[in-house]
Amino acid sequence: MPHPIFRNSRSDISRLALIACATPALLGAMPAHAGTETSADTANAAPTTEGDDILVSARRRTEKSQDVPIAISAFAGKQLESTRTYNLRDLQSLTPSLVVTVTNPRNTSINIRGLGNNVSVYNDGLEPAVGVYQDGVYLARPGQAVFDMADLDHIEVLRGPQGTLFGKNTSAGAVVIATKAPTFTPEFGGDVSGGNYGFHQIHAYASGALIEDKLAARLFVSKTDRNGYTTNIHDGSHGQDYHDFSLRGQLLFTPSDRFKLRIIGDYGNQHSNTASSVLVGVIRSYTNGSNFANNFTDRAKLAGYTPITADPSARLVDVDGQQNYRMNQHGVSATADYSLDGATITSVSAYRAWNWYPHNDGDNTPLDAQTDAHQSNNQKQFSQELRIASTGERRVDYVAGVYYLYQQIKAEAVNLYGRQAGLWYAPTTDQVAAAAALNNYDIVSHSEPVTNSYAAFAQTVWHVVPNVDLTTGLRYTYEKKTGWFIQTASGADLSGLTAAQQTAALALRARYGVANAFSAETSAGRLSGQATLSWKITPAVLAYATYSRGNKFGGLNLSNIVTTGAYAANPVIGPETINSYEAGLKTSWLGGKLVANVDGFWTDDSNYQTTIVDVTRNNQSYFTNVGKVRSRGFEADLHGNPAPWLSFYASGTYDDARYLSYPNAPCPIEVTGQTLCNMNGQQLPGVSKWAGSAGGEAKGKLGRNFGHDAEVYAGVDYSYRSAQYTTAADSIYSRIPGYGLANLHFGIRALDGRYDVQLWARNITNKTYYLTLSADNFGAIRGNLGDPRTYGVTLRTKI
Repeated sequence: MPHPIFRNSRSDISRLALIACATPALLGAMPAHAGTETSADTANAAPTTEGDDILVSARRRTEKSQDVPIAISAFAGKQLESTRTYNLRDLQSLTPSLVVTVTNPRNTSINIRGLGNNVSVYNDGLEPAVGVYQDGVYLARPGQAVFDMADLDHIEVLRGPQGTLFGKNTSAGAVVIATKAPTFTPEFGGDVSGGNYGFHQIHAYASGALIEDKLAARLFVSKTDRNGYTTNIHDGSHGQDYHDFSLRGQLLFTPSDRFKLRIIGDYGNQHSNTASSVLVGVIRSYTNGSNFANNFTDRAKLAGYTPITADPSARLVDVDGQQNYRMNQHGVSATADYSLDGATITSVSAYRAWNWYPHNDGDNTPLDAQTDAHQSNNQKQFSQELRIASTGERRVDYVAGVYYLYQQIKAEAVNLYGRQAGLWYAPTTDQVAAAAALNNYDIVSHSEPVTNSYAAFAQTVWHVVPNVDLTTGLRYTYEKKTGWFIQTASGADLSGLTAAQQTAALALRARYGVANAFSAETSAGRLSGQATLSWKITPAVLAYATYSRGNKFGGLNLSNIVTTGAYAANPVIGPETINSYEAGLKTSWLGGKLVANVDGFWTDDSNYQTTIVDVTRNNQSYFTNVGKVRSRGFEADLHGNPAPWLSFYASGTYDDARYLSYPNAPCPIEVTGQTLCNMNGQQLPGVSKWAGSAGGEAKGKLGRNFGHDAEVYAGVDYSYRSAQYTTAADSIYSRIPGYGLANLHFGIRALDGRYDVQLWARNITNKTYYLTLSADNFGAIRGNLGDPRTYGVTLRTKI
C-alpha cells in the first residue's frame, strides 16, 4: 500500500462514467427541428469506397481520400482481409512510413516518419506521439492496440501532427481504426483458417435489426491460436506462440432521422509463451581493439555453463525461468450524433481498462541468476469528447470541440535474483560478498502515474475561391501528471561479513537497486495548430502545402533514479515541440483507374525525449530531454485498377531521420574509455532510410461454380525496409540489416461473397530477420526474430 503522502485523491472514475452515460442521453433529449443533414461523423456507417477511391473521415466528415489535403494511407476492409492484415505489425507492410516494433505488447513502439515512441525506452509516465483510435476512442497505451483486428470497415494512417481535429493530441500522426457498424439488413458470415505451426483461427459476425429501422445489433467474435516458432532446449517447450480471443457487441439506435446512438462493448484476452531472444554472437573486444573482459563467454565458463551455438536461423534458446505473459482489456463507448440545421453535434464517451501480467527470465540462461524480471500494469481510462461540425455546402466549413482524458496506471516491477546471482553478475568481486549481496536478493517497486488532460480544438476550411481552400486549426491543451514511486529491497543479512566485504556488498546492492521513494508532478498548457493551402488544379489533381505545430507532452520518469542529494536528477520530463512542413500532390488518371500521390516533409522535433549521461550528476544515465532531432524525406503512393481483372499498389518512403543535437548520449557498448558520446548527425533509431511495399491481384471469371458466379484470383505482396538501429546510441550490434518479405495468396470466390477459399503463404522465402537486436552489458548479442514462413488455407463466407 502506498504511503499516504503518495495517494491520489482525484475524483473516482465511476463518477466520470456517469457523465459518459448522461451525455448521449442529453443529446437524445434535445428537440428535433425540421430538415435533415448528413452527420459529420458517418465514417463508421458509410461505405468506404466510391468507385476506386476510398472514403475517409480524416477531417471529421466523409470525403474521398483524393480530395483531402493530408498525407493519408487508407485501406478498406476487403484489402485488409485479402492481405491477412489482422494487427498493426502487419499493417506496416502496407504503409512504409508506419513502423511498429513489438518486443512484447507493453513494449510496443508505434512511429510515423521516425517519430512517436522511443524504440529503446518504455516508460509508463510518458504518452505516445502516435495516437491509435478505434471507433473514435483514443487508446492510451500501445498494448491496447496489439490484439487481433478484424470485422473492420477501414483503417486510416494519417501522417504528421493531427491535434486540431482529434480528441487527444497526436504530434506525429494517427492510426484510425473503424469497425463495421450494425446493419438493419441481416448479415451473417466469417472465416475459418488453418495452417502450419498448429495455426487455427475463426472470425464470425452477425448483424441485423432488433426493431425495424430503430434498433440494430452486431456481434463479432475472434479466436486465434498458434504454436511457437522457437524451441527451448532446456525443457523442449516452444516460445513465441500466440493465443488471442476478442468479443465485440454493438447496438445502433436511430429513433429519428436526427439522432443516432452507437454503443460498443468489447472484451479481449491474450497470452503467449514469449520467446527468449536468440543468441546472435558475443562481443570479445572493443572497437579500439582492447579486450572485452568478463564477457558472456567468460562468465558462462566460470559458472560451468556451455552456451548454445549462435545460430539465429535454428531458432533455439536455453532458459530455465518463466517466459510468458497474460493480458486482457475491456471497454465500452457511446457515440451520439444529433443533426441540427447545417451542423451535427457529436459526443464520444468511453471507459477502458487494460491489464498486463508478464514474466521473464532475467539472465536468459538456464542458470539460477535472475529468476524473474517484469513490470505489470493495471491501466484504466475515461475519455469524453464533444464537438460540433458543419454539414452541407457553405463558404466556411468548421469543426470545434472539447476533450477530456483521465488515465491511471498501477505498475509493479519485480526483479528476483537467484542463488547464482553473485557469481553471474559480479564474478570479479569477493564471492562471499557477492553471494551475500545478490543471491536471493529481491527488488520490488510500485508506481502510479495519473494523467488529467483537457483540450479545446477548432478547425475551419475556407473556400477562398472555387477550387482553392485555406484550412486553419488551433488546439489548446492543458495536461497535468502526478505520480509516485516506491521501491523496497530484501536480501541476506550482511552483518556477518568483514568490513571490506560489507562495503563491497553494499556497493553491489546500490548498483542493482535499494530502497527508494519519491513523488513528482508536472503540468503545462500548450498551443498547437496548423495551416494548409490547397488547390484543386483540375478535378483529378490536388496540390497542397501545410505547416503544423504539435506537442508531445512531458511526463514522469517513475523509475529507480536518484532524486535527493548532490546528484539528484529531475524525474519530470519536459514536452517535445514539433514543427512540421509538408507539400504534396494527389493525382488521378484514366478516369480514376490510376492514382498517384507524392509528398515531401520536413519535421523538427525539439526537446526530444531519450536517455542521457549527466557528468554533473556522477555520470548518471537517465531518461530526460535532449536538444533536437529532424526527420525529412518524401513519400510516394501508387494504386490502380487499369483493367477489370487487375489491381495493384506500390508505396515508398525515404526518411532521413537524425539527431541534430545529442552531445551527451550514452556510448554504445562497443566503445570503452569514455563516459559519453556525441550523437549529433547520427541516424535516429527505429527508422529505415528506405522502405517500400508493392503488390497486386489478378482475377479471372470461372462462370457458375457451386451454384454461384465465381472467379479465380491470385495475388502477391512484397515489403522492404533498409537497415535500422534499435538502441539510442546506434550500437553496431543493434543494427538490423535490411530485409524484404514476400507473401502470396490464391483462391476461388463467389462474386456474391457466399464463399471464398484461399490458399496463402507469408514470408515465402523463409527469411530470417530481426524485430529487435542489441548487446547486453556482458556482450551477449541477442535478437527477437520475426515470423518464419507460414502457410495455410482460409474459408470465408457471407450470407
